[in-house]
Amino acid sequence: MSIDVPQCNIRFIDSINFLPMALDKFPKTFGLKEMVKGYFPHLFNTQENQHTDLPNLPDLKFYNPDGMTRDKRSTFMQWYGEHKYDHFNLQEELLKYCRSDVDILRKGCLEFRKMFMDITTKGDLDGIDPFESCITIASACNLVFRRNFLEHQSIGIIPANGYRCEHKQSIKALKWLKYLSEKDTIDIMHAGNGSEKQIGSFLVDGYRETEAGEREVYEFHGCFWHGCDKCFGRSTINPVTGYTMADLFQRTMDKRSFLEKDGYKYISIWECQFDNELKSNVQMRNFVENLCLKDPLEPRDAFYGGRTEAFTTYKEAKGDKIDYYDVTSLYPFINKTGKIPLGHPKIITENFEDINRYEGLIKCKIVPPRGLFLPVLPLKCNGKLLFGLCHTCMKNNFTDECKHTDEERAIVGTWVTDEIKKAVSKGYLITELYEVWHFDEVSQYNPDTKEGGIFTEYVNTFLKIKQEASGWPEWCLTDQDKHTYIKNYFEKEGIWLEEKNIKENPGLRQLAKLILNSFWGKFGQRLNLPKTTYVKDAATYFDILTSDGQEVKDVSFVSEEMVRLQWINNEKFVEESGKTNVVIAAYTTAQARLQLYKYLENLGDRSLYCDTDSIIFSSKPGDWRPMTGDYLGDLTDELPNNNIEVFVSGGPKNYAFKLIKPDKAGNQTCCKIRGITLNYKNSLELNFEIVKEMVKGRMKSVTVTDEYKIRRNVKSIDIISCVEEKDYRIVFDKRVLKDNYTTVPYGM
Repeated sequence: MSIDVPQCNIRFIDSINFLPMALDKFPKTFGLKEMVKGYFPHLFNTQENQHTDLPNLPDLKFYNPDGMTRDKRSTFMQWYGEHKYDHFNLQEELLKYCRSDVDILRKGCLEFRKMFMDITTKGDLDGIDPFESCITIASACNLVFRRNFLEHQSIGIIPANGYRCEHKQSIKALKWLKYLSEKDTIDIMHAGNGSEKQIGSFLVDGYRETEAGEREVYEFHGCFWHGCDKCFGRSTINPVTGYTMADLFQRTMDKRSFLEKDGYKYISIWECQFDNELKSNVQMRNFVENLCLKDPLEPRDAFYGGRTEAFTTYKEAKGDKIDYYDVTSLYPFINKTGKIPLGHPKIITENFEDINRYEGLIKCKIVPPRGLFLPVLPLKCNGKLLFGLCHTCMKNNFTDECKHTDEERAIVGTWVTDEIKKAVSKGYLITELYEVWHFDEVSQYNPDTKEGGIFTEYVNTFLKIKQEASGWPEWCLTDQDKHTYIKNYFEKEGIWLEEKNIKENPGLRQLAKLILNSFWGKFGQRLNLPKTTYVKDAATYFDILTSDGQEVKDVSFVSEEMVRLQWINNEKFVEESGKTNVVIAAYTTAQARLQLYKYLENLGDRSLYCDTDSIIFSSKPGDWRPMTGDYLGDLTDELPNNNIEVFVSGGPKNYAFKLIKPDKAGNQTCCKIRGITLNYKNSLELNFEIVKEMVKGRMKSVTVTDEYKIRRNVKSIDIISCVEEKDYRIVFDKRVLKDNYTTVPYGM
């Protein structure tokens, strides 16, 4: 993400992390007049051609036009036809091309920086330089919010290991004690069946008196909490207790000595020993896996992504209309109008009330209903985000009619309360509650008073800039039209647009849009991201390698004098961040899914496809259709004055369609497939017709070849070109596919 050279006070950052766009879009976006990204025959740039001087341009093939998109290829072909007989000197052209690229990048980044600083100036505060202390646009947006908009004592900083980190060890201790009770057929008193035994000033994990009157004490030593001498160095300081591991170990031994001197038989196990035995002892592992003991609520478990599903693999518009709608700025809309939990939660693990009294996160076991075409709750299963009705069916990809019991159908997970409440209203049944994080204070925008919402001012600030930089709508022809537009926008959004500022500015519009869309994701960032350190000093190398707080993942030699270490923090030593709050991230995506579900549940089986903020659906005359609009959160028609004639899909992020008439660009078909760049050449091999044939079962697979793929060797960091082949085939496994191209959820 960045490279720091402290000795030279130099920092390298990647512009793509701030401006996720191709370099050829910079001139238009930032108004760089008379600048245009040129063309260069990269395939001609070989060792033998380094000093080549030609009376004309190299052959067309050296520019790899088939590797361009259809539109860019057309523009290039026109350019090549006009310049084909221009003189060409490789070294001169290479220098000119590189200088031009660097100049475009330099001027574009400077213009971006200037605009960013201008629009983040607030009162007496200077604008924020995005390149000075940030390495991504997301971190820059987070900084803008924290400095310019964040209210004091509002958003809680969640502890890195949760609010009940010590309880994770208690769960392991109970698993061990229950296993001993089962294996040896004995009764051990512990917190899971009564309470922990108090002996003097000590509480013990387990206690038992034998028939012979012998008193037995059972202790489970969590390595982190008791200073295991096999897992941690003696001088390492425990970041939670503040004591050295040697101190914690000695306290554990002192407790043992006290109990043994008092006549107790001391039976103990270290956590690392328990973990190793769990791996090697099949009987023990099977027993533990079937125990109804749940770890404390982990808020990241409630952070799911967007809903992306194909409900139909093939649909012709015979007597129907097929539309493609998109929610305008879904996530900024949720940030502005949705709920935001503030402060720290109350942790509830017993004496639960009705779920409608809670606001926050719930960890529970819940049984989905039978027959619901569009399930509500997401579940991470087999590496995918599924929306199903039976856990057993989802886990085993069982496609026949579900005949499992409610216990087998039940799913266990953590969700935002609003999503749980919606699920219950659709027939889900909660059978067990394990833990609730309840927030007493929740911030939300009031559309009537146009007040409230901790993110509202942030969103409104940059939404205003974006809207003004978009220029006047086409229908604004008179002064009266313009006044009506400004008045209507205020009534809907609570934002007064300034007439003098309403003029097209592509760069400013793009920047404001980027700031709106890149804002919320930082709240969900993982705290323990991989890091890379380059080391020349042997002492530093061994310090990192043997550190208790760092876990080295890879070691490689960059040169004879330098080693590259890739590492993460030991999970026990991860520090909380004042820039993140995964509960807010979970709330954001949950409310976005519910916004999409609002349309899906009304459409029912007329839903053909959805992807986070968009829906493709069919309708007959008289059917309910979603309303479209022009404001934040409204649906917009992605195919104005047009409709889809035939829709096909091979699964999520994998669809194609044919339009009734060509669009403005003259295209009548569209094909989108994740992971495959559909350039001119690939579009000839993989397109609407091919996907349709594969969905219909007339073709099994297609191999797409990129003969000049440029990639980075992770180990050597060399940039290399290679031949890349990708096989495309239909793999439909997020729902159950029926014979008539329709689908149903698992467990139907």
